[in-house]
Amino acid sequence: MPTSTTPHFSDEALWQKRQVGDARADEVIQTLLARNQKGEVGEIFKALARTRDFPNPAFNALPADVRDLVEEYFAEVRRLPDWVRPFKLEIAADVFRKHGPKILMVLLGKSLPTCYTCWRGAKVLAGTGRLLADGTLEPFTRRLMETAQFVVNLLTPNAFAHDGRAIVSIQKVRLMHAAIRYFAQEYHWDRETYGVPINQQDLVGTLLSFSVVIADGLGQLGIELEPEEKSAWYHLWHLVGVLMGIDEELLSEEEAECRALMQAILDQQAGPSPEGVGLTRACLELMETRLVFGPLQRLAPVLMRFFIGDRYADMLEIPATDEASESTMLAAIQNFDRSFRGAGERHLLLAAAGRAMSASLIEQFLAVSNRAHAEQFSLPSALTDTWRSDLPDLRIPPIATIDEAIFYFDKVARYFKAQNNPMGLFAAVYQRVTERVAEGIQLGLFKNAEKMEAVDVRFCTLYFTALNAYFDQKPAVGPWQVAFDAARKPLIADQHIFAACNAHIGYDLALVVSEIFPGEKVHEFEPDFLKMNSLFDAMYDQMNDNIGRIFRPFGVMLKYFDQQILAAERKIMRRGREKAWETSVRLAMAKNESERAAMVLQLEKDSAAMGRKIVSPHPLLNPLLRWMARHEQGTVAQKVDVMLRSALLPEVA
Repeated sequence: MPTSTTPHFSDEALWQKRQVGDARADEVIQTLLARNQKGEVGEIFKALARTRDFPNPAFNALPADVRDLVEEYFAEVRRLPDWVRPFKLEIAADVFRKHGPKILMVLLGKSLPTCYTCWRGAKVLAGTGRLLADGTLEPFTRRLMETAQFVVNLLTPNAFAHDGRAIVSIQKVRLMHAAIRYFAQEYHWDRETYGVPINQQDLVGTLLSFSVVIADGLGQLGIELEPEEKSAWYHLWHLVGVLMGIDEELLSEEEAECRALMQAILDQQAGPSPEGVGLTRACLELMETRLVFGPLQRLAPVLMRFFIGDRYADMLEIPATDEASESTMLAAIQNFDRSFRGAGERHLLLAAAGRAMSASLIEQFLAVSNRAHAEQFSLPSALTDTWRSDLPDLRIPPIATIDEAIFYFDKVARYFKAQNNPMGLFAAVYQRVTERVAEGIQLGLFKNAEKMEAVDVRFCTLYFTALNAYFDQKPAVGPWQVAFDAARKPLIADQHIFAACNAHIGYDLALVVSEIFPGEKVHEFEPDFLKMNSLFDAMYDQMNDNIGRIFRPFGVMLKYFDQQILAAERKIMRRGREKAWETSVRLAMAKNESERAAMVLQLEKDSAAMGRKIVSPHPLLNPLLRWMARHEQGTVAQKVDVMLRSALLPEVA
């Protein structure tokens, strides 16, 4: 990870950054235009819009020496720094998936107006593409949609993968900036007053309007990102800054440093200007006439003043508002946002209204972009489907480490806790189990630590794969579907936990072991398999204590029969794992893929049948189970807390 390098910038140091452009991108554009290759520049931009392939076929039309320069540039700017954590990029994308409509709202109401207060930068914004010259909203709308598309391209899952949209989007914008710098200075640009067009200060200021300004705007709406989410958010924008050609000394992943630099830029640059006022007026008109979303209709000035404050709002001549309008607007936004944070059954109507508001905003964005003929403007269906529907607001991206798995276990457990969904019980238990395995690896308890982590990561991945099927409302593999269906039934906590344990240990475990240790290699893993079981055995005492808090009669039994209960549990679970090991060996030793496939199919049927026995045992047991259910303490959310060992159930009188 890079270290924080952002110093406190004096006015003089900041002003010097206005004299610097982007030498690498400027070299490419200057070389092309010096050769009178204007048409080729246009073709490069069109090619970047059409395809993400590299090397790009459009480069073949260039002279050999120019082509070499262009291809060298693109190869360089597509290369991610060694410190980049793909896992964090996916967490940042998850933030957008959860809060996308609100982020777009903050973009309109806070990020853009904040940029418009910087009067020198607003000069370039107003001048590029003659945004305000033709008397219509169409040029401004196109630019806004391009900006929205840029944000979407950076914040979708796998955006920075080889075939993702992020890199090519950054490449295109970076070269466009270089072209604007070239032509602006060709037409008598007042460098002494404004600095270099789209200079380093303007570039980092714009970047901060996406990072710290959006994060602050979400906070104003009552959406506080978790520490891991906030860290990932700034990590992604740090990467974007590097790829955009911003000086490293201007970049940081520390929130306080980002905020301090943004404020220093505003202190130096904020002021009234005709360009800033014009851009703000266009933005307000667009919001009021085209981006009409629910209770915020005709409240665009209220929204902007709320976000940026009266001082900056006055600079931009945003119409004054009264406290009543602001209170109404803020209450509406905050109430609607509850639907995204698991408001629960008491707020069904409110949640539905919130989803409708978000859907309206997205539909209007799409409609406006179509009217403006914005180039390739689109929203991935995975985002729009989530924002438009009642689907659970969670997806788990591919993981590569145990630490990543633990992070998502915590998110899953707490998400289901907010939903009062008993599926959170197993997630909480599995989180603790995985933490124990991670500790064992760190302490060197396993013979082959690297293989052990690979097994555990793959093991966790199968669980997350099943969960993603659930979130997508698609059928999961047999035993997992039984466990998911059980979440809708009034079962005791143990039934929910063991139905999921059956799917994971009785089915997933054998698949993972035989996959990573095929053939005779499977016997190499047996010592670590046994060691893993011993770690689990050591957890039963704590698990029993947790169950005893949920089911008080069991807690009373523990006082008198603790050791006997522990011995019985370990015997039962050990037998289950022994069976899983035997199945693992059979699968690993399968003669061919056809035989293995048949065995896997039979294993799925057997595991699903066992799951159904756990969920619906012999009818004679039903009275006992009903009695146990009546004597379980607390809500599902409280039970999940117990399993997470983060709280005690309240005493029941």
